[in-house]
Amino acid sequence: MSGENHYSTSSRKKILEILKKSKDKTITAAQIGDQLKAMESEVNITTVYRYLDRLEKDGTVIRYASGQGTQASYQYVEQGQGCEGHLHLKCVKCGKILHLDCEFMKEISEHIQKDHGFSLQCKNSILYGICRECQVKNV
Repeated sequence: MSGENHYSTSSRKKILEILKKSKDKTITAAQIGDQLKAMESEVNITTVYRYLDRLEKDGTVIRYASGQGTQASYQYVEQGQGCEGHLHLKCVKCGKILHLDCEFMKEISEHIQKDHGFSLQCKNSILYGICRECQVKNV
């Protein structure tokens, strides 16, 4: 194995480790880069972005594109969690992600289809707000 391949594999393992530790919230490529530096791992930010793109394509992470001019954020997805088919709530203060996979959402979807003739298709849909913990901190 060449040194470059070993470096690549080691870097990827560290990136994946960081994503797994942050699975309950989103994280940006820059934040991953900062954590890699703290681990004394010199990984080019381009490498981080390339690996995140690859992980997104294979379904290991979900990419959340924020508003124009802001960085995308990423979340590690546990296998079998089914994130494709439900809504997510994201806290704009701390980045925490909640998976909204409950009967209530099915009722809303059925209501919208029946009464408004609009078929919802959920694909990594996200609603933004402030989580309970951040609300308590600001009270």
